[in-house]
Amino acid sequence: MAEVACDDLPMSNNILHISTYDYGGAGIAAYRLHRNLKAHGFNSKMLVLDSKTTEPEVIAVSGAHALGQAIRVVSKVMLKLFSDQDYYFQDQRLSVCQANEELYQRLEMKPDVIVMHWVSGFMSIEQIAAIARHYKAKLLIYMMDMANLTGGCHYAWDCTGYTKQCGQCPALKLSGSNDLSARIMRHKVKALEGIDVEVVAAASWGERQAKASSLFQHKIVNKLLLPVNPEIFKPLEQAEQIKLKQQLGLPEDKKLLMFGSQGFSIKRKGLSLLMQAFERLSADPEVDNEQVCLVLAGQPPEGLSLPFASKTLGFLKGDEALAQAYQVADVFICASIEDSGPMMINESVMCGTPVIAFEMGVAPDLVTEGETGFLSKLADVEELALKLKRFLQLRQSELEQMSALCRNEALALCDPKLQVQWFSQLMQKESR
Repeated sequence: MAEVACDDLPMSNNILHISTYDYGGAGIAAYRLHRNLKAHGFNSKMLVLDSKTTEPEVIAVSGAHALGQAIRVVSKVMLKLFSDQDYYFQDQRLSVCQANEELYQRLEMKPDVIVMHWVSGFMSIEQIAAIARHYKAKLLIYMMDMANLTGGCHYAWDCTGYTKQCGQCPALKLSGSNDLSARIMRHKVKALEGIDVEVVAAASWGERQAKASSLFQHKIVNKLLLPVNPEIFKPLEQAEQIKLKQQLGLPEDKKLLMFGSQGFSIKRKGLSLLMQAFERLSADPEVDNEQVCLVLAGQPPEGLSLPFASKTLGFLKGDEALAQAYQVADVFICASIEDSGPMMINESVMCGTPVIAFEMGVAPDLVTEGETGFLSKLADVEELALKLKRFLQLRQSELEQMSALCRNEALALCDPKLQVQWFSQLMQKESR
């Protein structure tokens, strides 16, 4: 795809991103978009609660008002006591941000489009909608999870209440037809009245959810996969890969199976299911356990016992460190069973590293069976173990072909230029 030149941008190209953070999974996705658009001539700014950058276009709201902060803390404590944490339920009516008048003074620009990213614990949709009304700006809701579709939960699991305005919420210990989820949903409906709003999903999975939701079933829902920098996340030549393995203390003569760990307590990440699959794999007489080494990104939870040789890389900070992990791995395994991403799949495929995953989130968009990796039925441990075994049985020529297909697929679907082109076309349409 041809790069969008600054001369091709519309006269109005002011974009404001609202995100709780500019770091962490969803915050990184928002910050990458901001940087990408800025690099291509857009007047892009971010409004965040907390920032880890000194970039002047990223405006951190350090003055969260005391009452809002206190209400937020009390709300979080109450929800921990009275909700199921697997749903990650939050009262999305709350805002800890400064009054809008103060924000307008700090922005020093009139946004044409406001992109609402992951905003939990920062701004309510009512406050963001008020900003959109003030500037007469289009509101884009970029889905990082399901929070913007529901009456409070970030992950709905099997619940379809969000398709009928919530209520009887399984996340709440005190539920009913007019429970907290139903009240939050009504709050969102009212807040969005009269707003020019569209949804952007980062995967087909989220696109289907948004189109089925009671909030957005009559709105425009777009799909735009999260981009990955192909200059950082890229395959390495064999000599470079061997050198990097040596630097990281990884064996050169084993198949390296990479996975991430946030511990067993986060059920949706599926670590316990992955451990079961590893146990099945190691017990298979057709698998040579000595040829396998597990590469763990993150920290192993206490008591973790692995049936293969393993190496822990710890928490990987920065794109370069992340890219190196994918570049040395033979395959990345994603065991998520409730997820709108994760972005690690996009990053792995861009590095030419195949992915084995459950049919969840962005995996079906990027993993083509037998070509860029393997997919297993959701939460099916036995099938996941079989797909791992099938990968280990691939010949070197097949692995090389799979790696090339991964890179091509990622360039076709996750190149940052795609986002630039999409936003350029949107702004041109808005300026007419």
